[in-house]
Amino acid sequence: MRSVGQGMEEKENKKVIEQWKIPEETSFFKFSGVIVTALTSFVVFILMFILNNTRYYNTKVIKREKAPYVFASNHVTMFDSGFIDCFIFFWKGIRSYKYLPYHTPEYGNFYKNRLLSWYMDRVKCIPVERGKGIDQFSQKLVTKKLQEGNVVHIFPEGTRSRTGELLPGKAGVGKRIYESRVKVIPCYHEGLREVLPVGTHFPKFGKKIRIIIGEPVNFDEFFKMENCPETWKAISEKIMEVIKELKERLHELENKRNS
Repeated sequence: MRSVGQGMEEKENKKVIEQWKIPEETSFFKFSGVIVTALTSFVVFILMFILNNTRYYNTKVIKREKAPYVFASNHVTMFDSGFIDCFIFFWKGIRSYKYLPYHTPEYGNFYKNRLLSWYMDRVKCIPVERGKGIDQFSQKLVTKKLQEGNVVHIFPEGTRSRTGELLPGKAGVGKRIYESRVKVIPCYHEGLREVLPVGTHFPKFGKKIRIIIGEPVNFDEFFKMENCPETWKAISEKIMEVIKELKERLHELENKRNS
């Protein structure tokens, strides 16, 4: 039986999401977003590189590749996109706003009140409602942002892995890619699960974090196929195959470095 507190929290969450509107990205809005992102990046830098042992591989891909594209990674914590993106996208993002990626957090976790909602808007978040399907308004907005030439960070697995093992890809990300006709830059990371385990809200220190970026993946052969769930699923499965290959490549690089 739900408690009164749970009922009140769900009511507030519903109120916030029903009142959420696409932010008008004026010059001032973008400026404030860059400032908020810079402050967040500073905190993340301390957490990742001073309080934990973090190493990135192949970040030159991000520096080199032009938008639009989907940045696709595995998913193990509530803050994966913040941990990963604040470092690799920041300097390119402050020069061109479109290179600060959009994110798709679940509104129940991240849009709990107006202050948090204000913050999430300025770090370019599009709230997604769990259980509303791949054709909900916010998902269509993701496609629109890609078609307009932006970068969007998406988790193909659709949910966090509780064990750290890779999960099957969901059709939703495949549909976004099919409809927007964009490439994908894959990413695999490990160690973040130990920094922020499921069920915790305060990060741990002294952990080893490793992140590898892959080369762009194009889906031209899939775009010739029928626009249907089977095609979308095949695209997502292809992404997860590439992420699995990145996992193996990361381990090879680490073993070589440590030998």
